[in-house]
Amino acid sequence: MSPLRFTRTLLVFLLVSSGPLQAQTTSWSLDRAIAHAQDNNLQVRQGKLGLAGNDIDVQEAQAAFLPNLNGSASHGYNWGQTIDPFTNQFATSRIRSNSMGVGSGITLFGGMANHLRLDQAEERRVAAEHDLESTRNDVALQVASAFLSLMFAEDALEIAALNVRTTETQVTRIRAFVDAGASPESDLLDLQAQLASDQSSEVAAEGDVALARLQLAQAMRLSPEDAENLAIDRPDLSGVANLPTLPALDRVLESALTSFPEIKAGESRIRQQQIGLDLAKTTGMPRLSASWSYGSGFSGAAQEPVGDPTLEVFTIGVTETSLEPVLSSALTYNDYRTRPFSDQISSNVNQSLFFSLSVPIFNGWSVRNGVRRSEIGIEQTELALDQTRQTLQQSVERAHRDARNATQTLAAAERAEASAKLAFDNAQLRFEQGASTQVDYTQARNRYDSARLQALRARYDLIFRISILDFYSGRGLRFTL
Repeated sequence: MSPLRFTRTLLVFLLVSSGPLQAQTTSWSLDRAIAHAQDNNLQVRQGKLGLAGNDIDVQEAQAAFLPNLNGSASHGYNWGQTIDPFTNQFATSRIRSNSMGVGSGITLFGGMANHLRLDQAEERRVAAEHDLESTRNDVALQVASAFLSLMFAEDALEIAALNVRTTETQVTRIRAFVDAGASPESDLLDLQAQLASDQSSEVAAEGDVALARLQLAQAMRLSPEDAENLAIDRPDLSGVANLPTLPALDRVLESALTSFPEIKAGESRIRQQQIGLDLAKTTGMPRLSASWSYGSGFSGAAQEPVGDPTLEVFTIGVTETSLEPVLSSALTYNDYRTRPFSDQISSNVNQSLFFSLSVPIFNGWSVRNGVRRSEIGIEQTELALDQTRQTLQQSVERAHRDARNATQTLAAAERAEASAKLAFDNAQLRFEQGASTQVDYTQARNRYDSARLQALRARYDLIFRISILDFYSGRGLRFTL
């Protein structure tokens, strides 16, 4: 085979084989589905960004203990009469000036405000962590509910498909009897109508499965392609046949009210408000700070002589007795120039070190109002935490009551299913022996189908209720009894 032909053959093979690979079904366990949803949920991602912002706040509060350091530089021109800052002389012509330097400052004592701001930033981060955990829990519950709904829909579809196959078998059997003259044609017509009804129920069940699969895919934030090929790994529910013993309500309440992230976040917010109260009190305390600067500058008015000097002698006065002149001399220059930039920078260096003390005396009751506002904030946050506890307690009590009701409902549904099955088995046997009509058989089958679906729904409802209690007890979400 030539290289060109081999390449084309390989290309065709890859194109043909890529289709089934892309359409490959992805199977998800409950844990994987929850983890994927939590990683891609928008609220969770927003919570993570908020947590990153809190990290920055903590770093900023930590950096407040360090001295600041800033550099400065200026370049400008001046017209008109002014005192040159470097020559201390009046300058009337346009002069150029430059200045540059660095400065640093630090708070030596500020009423422990920096320590309190750091504590407050760290508490905000703690609250944000618990808020993020609460959001992740909400996502997990949403996915678990959708996961269980898909399991129920698949089981209901299996029952509907089994009914179709059973009725098809009965239609084939009765048709043979009708052809042999052993049964009236009305029995065949009734069974064919029942088959059409069963097929319609199967189509409806398929729609329920598709809808439940879509809802799970949306909760997991899957792409449309992945949603189309979604499949689940069904957990082992063999223990559903044994009705569970519910955990004690007080134990579930104790676990939820001490470990739930909503409670921990509320407690952290109370600590934030308490730190804010201490921080408000620091505004009335003295503040001691220090600052240091180092700089230099250049002025166009700073002149220096150029060339050789000339000695000039001049009279500055006379003596009192002899009236003889008193002479003096000075060196004069004929030309001047602006001192070079580098010379001025090196000679104009200046440093400063200052300590400053600020003592608040009266500032319009701002300190008192700030303290009072913080005290009100503490009371409001405590009430908010009490409301959260009350809501959580009501949710746990309702979940425990729902689980008890679900246990009783499942027990009754299983008894009803067992009775309906016995009745259907008897009706089927009598129908096959010709001792009953098609109507009796259909009614018994419908009652059995209804009982099976009710028991199935009750089982899944109980599984979900027990999972909620496990969740409140801190054991996570698990579909076991």
